[in-house]
Amino acid sequence: MGDRHDYVALDWVKGEISETLNQARQALEAYVETPEDTTRLRFCLTYIHQVHGTLQMVEFYGAALLAEEMEKLAQALMLGNCVHEAEALGVLMQAILQLPAYLDRVQSGRRDMPMLLLPLLNDMRTARGEKLLSETAVFSPQLRSDEPQPTEQLIDYSSQPVILQLRRLRQAMQITHAAIIREQDVERNSHQLGRVFLRLQQLFQGTRHAELWAIFAGVAEGLEHGSIESGAAIRQLLRTADRELRQLLDEPETITQREPNPELLRNLLFYVAKSGGNSPRLAELTEHYQLSGMWVDEQSQAAQGDSGLVGPDQNTMHSVAAALNEELLQVKERLDLFVRSSTRSQSELAELIPDMKRIADTLAVLGLGQPGGCCRSRSSGSSS
Repeated sequence: MGDRHDYVALDWVKGEISETLNQARQALEAYVETPEDTTRLRFCLTYIHQVHGTLQMVEFYGAALLAEEMEKLAQALMLGNCVHEAEALGVLMQAILQLPAYLDRVQSGRRDMPMLLLPLLNDMRTARGEKLLSETAVFSPQLRSDEPQPTEQLIDYSSQPVILQLRRLRQAMQITHAAIIREQDVERNSHQLGRVFLRLQQLFQGTRHAELWAIFAGVAEGLEHGSIESGAAIRQLLRTADRELRQLLDEPETITQREPNPELLRNLLFYVAKSGGNSPRLAELTEHYQLSGMWVDEQSQAAQGDSGLVGPDQNTMHSVAAALNEELLQVKERLDLFVRSSTRSQSELAELIPDMKRIADTLAVLGLGQPGGCCRSRSSGSSS
């Protein structure tokens, strides 16, 4: 299955998005300089809303999710719902600067990687007091729900022989699952559980639920080979398998019309992707759903020298650098006047501190920590 993202559409709108984000950045900077002028923050919110709408239209999940969180944070700032406003403004500025670079990465790599945005997304959610997102929340494999299915029903799921067989399989599932929970011979019981799921896949062939049991079989194989750990989340997913089968037994006449929960499929595929696909069934699922490269853990990021976050793009850097140069020139001129003045007052230097701190904060957002620290030390030294 090929990547269904419309990269041609992204090519068309990326320039417009960058320009709109640049306007959002300027509006936010203006608001920081004059906090009493809330219209600047409203302008920033409007620009971000436009970007969010555009990204929803081209259907790039990671970038759209980032824009959505940016819009929610800007709204929270408008309503005064951020306890630490300065931190919230800094995080919003960071997101505005990083979104164009993320789109560059998506465009060049031809892959949407929302996992890379997780730290920034959670920083924004923290700024407005929301719960953190989990890794599964930013995992978005392309499901196969659009594949044609056989229209002829080969099995009568409401017949007594089939119901009896499904009940026996459910009982076997419960026994092996209970043993896995108690950590009793996990390898052997996971193998048996996988056989149950494979039999269910065969029985539900021709329905959407065959896909569900195939993925469950892959998870069981991962448990068997040790590439998937039998932690709390996996145990809960196995309990979900029992509930799914029970619901199908309760309403067998609707089986051919029903579809498994897409969220459940995504959660299962998350652990398949995380496993590395180093066994036959997992490898097959990884190829089938194009999961290779969708899981980015801290270890692999460190090996690749990738922090998981992205920096501002070159156009944004040039724009910000020009603004910083202008601000630094103004600070320099005021310092020159101070040095040449015959009547010097420490209060004149103190008035420069907010400007220098703002410059330092901007440098920090750009990832230039040393220059930022330099500005802070000089400004604090001047006031002493």
